[in-house]
Amino acid sequence: MTFSAHVPVPEPVPQLAPFAPGTRVALRSIRNRPSASPAPSFAVAGIVIADSEEFSVVATPVGSGMARRAGRAEGPRDRLVAPLDWDGTHEETTWRGATVIRVHARGENWSIWRWHDGRSWTGDWYGNLECPWQRSPIGFDTQDWVLDVVGVGTPGTESWSVEFKDDDELEHLLRIGATTAAEVERIREQGRRLRQAFVEGAWPFDADWEQCLPSDDLGPVPLPVGWRELDHRAVHGG
Repeated sequence: MTFSAHVPVPEPVPQLAPFAPGTRVALRSIRNRPSASPAPSFAVAGIVIADSEEFSVVATPVGSGMARRAGRAEGPRDRLVAPLDWDGTHEETTWRGATVIRVHARGENWSIWRWHDGRSWTGDWYGNLECPWQRSPIGFDTQDWVLDVVGVGTPGTESWSVEFKDDDELEHLLRIGATTAAEVERIREQGRRLRQAFVEGAWPFDADWEQCLPSDDLGPVPLPVGWRELDHRAVHGG
C-alpha cells in the first residue's frame, strides 16, 4: 500500500459538473493495493449541501449507509485492517452517533468535520488528512491518510485546544512496510499545515455552520447502487 498525492484512479473525462444541493452521494476513500487494482476501502453515504469550484459540503445523517474494509484488525487499538492482506471485501454498516458535516476546500489535502446531535454542535472539530476530493459519477473520491488533527473548544479563544490524532497508526504502517518514510513525512508536513489552519481559525472555522445543516426531515441516506465500482461510465447520480 502507498499513499497517493492524488486519488489513485483517473478523473472522469470530461470532468463532472458540481452536484446540485440535495443530491445523494457516496464519499469514498480509494486504496491502492499491492497485487490488485485500486478499490474503495471506505465509503459513506451523504447528501450534498453545497458544491462549487471553491468548496464542497456533504452531510451524513445518523443511520446512513457505510462500508469499510473487512478482515483482521491490527495496530494501535486494533483498528487497522491489515492493508497488505486486504482481499477487497467490505463490512457494511451504518453511520452512528450524530450527523456529521464535512467541508472540503477544493485542492486542499484535508476536510473539516463537525458533529450535530439535532440540538447543538458537539464542540469537537476534526481535520481529516486526505487527497483533494475528486468528483465521481456517484459522489466524491479521496484517499484517507490516517493522520488527523482534532480541535476542542471555540476557535480563537482560550478554550481552543488542538492536537494530532492517530500518528501512532501512521507509524505502525511504516513499521510493517505498508508505506515509506518519505510518504510519512509528506503526510506529517500536511498535518503541520492543517494544525496551523486550526490555530489560525480562518475559513471554514469562522463560517456560518448553521447553513451546513441538512433539513430536519432528512432521514438516513443509503449507499448508492454501484458504490464499489470505479467505472466512470456510470451515471452521474441525482
